[in-house]
Amino acid sequence: MGMGDEILVVERDILFKDFYFSGFVTKEQMNYIPIILGKNEFQVRTPELEANPAYQQIISYIWIINPKTKQVFAYKRAGKKEHYNEGRLMNKVSCGVGGHIDKEDAGWEVIEKVMMRELKEEVKMNHYPNPKVVGFINDDSNPVGEVHFGVVAIVETTEPVEKGDNEMVSGNFYSTGHLYTIGELERMFNDTNNEVEGWTRISWPFIKDYLSKL
Repeated sequence: MGMGDEILVVERDILFKDFYFSGFVTKEQMNYIPIILGKNEFQVRTPELEANPAYQQIISYIWIINPKTKQVFAYKRAGKKEHYNEGRLMNKVSCGVGGHIDKEDAGWEVIEKVMMRELKEEVKMNHYPNPKVVGFINDDSNPVGEVHFGVVAIVETTEPVEKGDNEMVSGNFYSTGHLYTIGELERMFNDTNNEVEGWTRISWPFIKDYLSKL
């Protein structure tokens, strides 16, 4: 979603009126979907909006897991600006697939529609299962986090998953994305040579627990 597009936002004061959190909460702890669907508006994505924490830009964030092998799809974001609209996330290791919600996505099933579109754009799969919303991310500790609000979902598949668009880098260890075991992911996250995306770190404990219970 590039600059100049109209994207779905919710006023911070409205979104957090009844419940504020930092980090990750499950859908059972607090379901923000009714607020997002009922209290949203569309604003043009501008540099000013990117620096205005009074509005939360709603972002879908999908983890792709293999329930049989208990593995997770991980990738490295592109390092070139022409491949990626959000320069502040370039080069980072990530496990989340997703993006903004634009006006074309609007509708009752807006969240599910956006997640399916993002999946089809960013990864190649033989079949695209419906994402299951499991929780939400809020991280006000940095300029990117304080203007974005994550809707976290899980997609389960036992089929191969490959990178789709140029937002995922090619030509190194993360070239096409790989399925990592829990132990491999933990080692990758703990490697100081890897810059791991904040939202991936924040939602990983829940995903790890989810995988462990399968």
